[in-house]
Formats: sequence, C-alpha cells, structure tokens
Amino acid sequence: MKIGKLGVVGGVLFLANVLPGCSAEGGASAGALKVSSAAFAEGAAIPQKHACARMEGQDVSPPLTWSGIPESASELAIVVNDSDARGGTYIHWIVTGIPVSATGASEGQAPGQVLPGTNSTAAYSGPCPASGEHHYHFIVYALKSPIEPNGSAKAVHEQIKAAAITSGETVGTWKR
Repeated sequence: MKIGKLGVVGGVLFLANVLPGCSAEGGASAGALKVSSAAFAEGAAIPQKHACARMEGQDVSPPLTWSGIPESASELAIVVNDSDARGGTYIHWIVTGIPVSATGASEGQAPGQVLPGTNSTAAYSGPCPASGEHHYHFIVYALKSPIEPNGSAKAVHEQIKAAAITSGETVGTWKR
C-alpha cells in the first residue's frame, strides 16, 4: 500500500479536520455537544427576565437547545453556575434525568428532575450578583449512565462530571 506525500500523520490530521466531532466508536467526541439559547448570544448579557427578583427579574430559566448527543449517552443533565461568585462557583440550577431524546428546554421549564442548587431551592435561580460582571455557564452533560443524585449541589455536580461522556455550554453575562 502506498501512503503518498501526506504520510500517516498527515492523513490522520486531514481526517481529524474533515470529520470533526467523530470518534473511533462512531459517537460524538468530547466537546462535540453544542448548547445555545434563543434568549442571549454566546458571551452576551442575559435578559433581565431571567434574573432574580432582587434584580427585578422573574427567575425564569432561559430556553436552551442542544445537539451532538453521543449515541452511547443514557441521559442528560444541566448545571448552571456563576464562575465569578464571591467565595467560589455558585450553582444556580441542576436538572438530572433528562431523556437523551430531548433537544432542549423551553423557557421556564425543566425537562427532568430539578434538584436544589446552592440556594437550597428546587427551582431555577437566576443571576443575582452583589456587584460587578458575572459569567453564567449553562452546561449540558451527556452521561454514560444515570446518576442517583446525593448530597450538596457541589457533590451532585461532581457526580455528573464523573458520569459525563461529553458536555457543552453556552455562557451569558449579568452586570450589576
């Protein structure tokens, strides 16, 4: 067999660029999951409606859509967190048990089991920073097996990450 000028390494690099999101197992590779919201563009401000009441918002979760779920996934999970919170990452929303057939979450709806976030409420808790600009990560995880959520929001997030095949996110901002 003649490989030609590209050689094996060049051919592999060519295939990696031509077939992004594919893996040897035929599923999506890490980072292939795409997440977006019709409420805000990537890196843009989250509309006031989706903020907390203290910010004159309505604590309504924004609509989310996703694609690129690996065939090997058994369920999905959503985690929303503020990476700029005073005292470390603050978890605003955790949803588990989402069917892999789901392609999104409608505004104000959770497509699975809502768990208490850091604020101890079993509901979406919108942006509510004390000061400055904060980044809110809306992360969708494809899980290899269902999890039995147990413990604090941080512990459940660790369970989700440990069971994840891949994830994707969109980030919105809120400035007080």
